[in-house]
Amino acid sequence: MPGSGHPPPGAPVLARLLDVHEVEEAHHENIATPTFAVVIARAADGVVLVFNRYRQVWELPGGLIDAGETPRAAAARELAEEAGCAATGLAWLGLVSVSDGATHFGAVYRGEVDVVPANFENEEIGGIATWRPGSHPQPLGETDRALLQRFG
Repeated sequence: MPGSGHPPPGAPVLARLLDVHEVEEAHHENIATPTFAVVIARAADGVVLVFNRYRQVWELPGGLIDAGETPRAAAARELAEEAGCAATGLAWLGLVSVSDGATHFGAVYRGEVDVVPANFENEEIGGIATWRPGSHPQPLGETDRALLQRFG
């Protein structure tokens, strides 16, 4: 119901940020094993954002880690699949914990991209843009906003 603090029936459930854990990559399993990875991909115009058609928000490229895949490999794959970009120098930033009714942990990386497509769309992604402090598309996901404010 609008105004009730609850999304209307059928609306996507957005994960709520719980914490950002600045732990070394080699020791992240002391906190948790990540199930997803996101990339803060810096380009000349700003940090790459993608519009998620399902969640109806702008967010950092990222997604689930496949069985047998490392978080770093998942981050690189998701950046390519969701934004058509390849990052150089992926650097581990830490873990993020989010809740959508259950707690999930994600690996957060930063990288540089030389080329960002002017347009990018697929079944999941409805567009591509960039973020700079004070200049970005709306709505921006809560967790993505917090990560950009901290690491962007």
